[in-house]
Amino acid sequence: SGKMFAPELVEHMKKAISSERYFKMKDKTIDELLGEELSHKAREFTFEQIKAVTDVFGKIVDYKSPFTRNHSFRIADKIMIMSKEYGYDESTAQRLYVAGVLHDIGKMAISNDVLEKPDRLSNEEFAYMQNHAWYTYVILKQIDGFDDITKWAAMHHEKLNGKGYPFGKSGDELDQKQRLMACIDIYQALSEDRPYKAGMKHEKCIEIMRDMAGGGFIDADITEDINRVFAVC
Repeated sequence: SGKMFAPELVEHMKKAISSERYFKMKDKTIDELLGEELSHKAREFTFEQIKAVTDVFGKIVDYKSPFTRNHSFRIADKIMIMSKEYGYDESTAQRLYVAGVLHDIGKMAISNDVLEKPDRLSNEEFAYMQNHAWYTYVILKQIDGFDDITKWAAMHHEKLNGKGYPFGKSGDELDQKQRLMACIDIYQALSEDRPYKAGMKHEKCIEIMRDMAGGGFIDADITEDINRVFAVC
């Protein structure tokens, strides 16, 4: 107290945790302890309440690297624009926004040394980076009512030819919204500065995406829709 920790916090700790409670804590995990202490009652939240929380996590994820600053929010904004283009109802558009903001939340488990590497990743580093989509799935699937959001967010690196990750799903297993998320993520990533490249103009982004669509990686129709909608932006 007074050397490593603030004295007032030490006093609060001593009052809050008895010897009996301390020894009980030693034998249990954090999850077990929180499970005993916290209420398990389900609560429903409005979109604005959910958005306020998810926006905080989106900022934390994006600010892990200066090269991805605002990446998640730009994707979420573009998803909302495309939702209107496709005539999705308001609830679907809102859930797609949340999926866009949280699609990279799994990067919280990825080292900044890899996220901010100034050169292209090695094969081992790329394989490690790919884990972020799986972590996104693991994190979001624990939230009740997030089933669609989880699928849309975690599948943004899946490819129509089954060569994507984390699950290697093929085109007939990916709905339009999952395909849209994948296309928007690629478009946004191509247009942004990264440690190993400068951001590309719209025309170059679409050129690359058309090549990917021709190779069976992403949806060709959605690529052309993105071209039409964002060409004037």
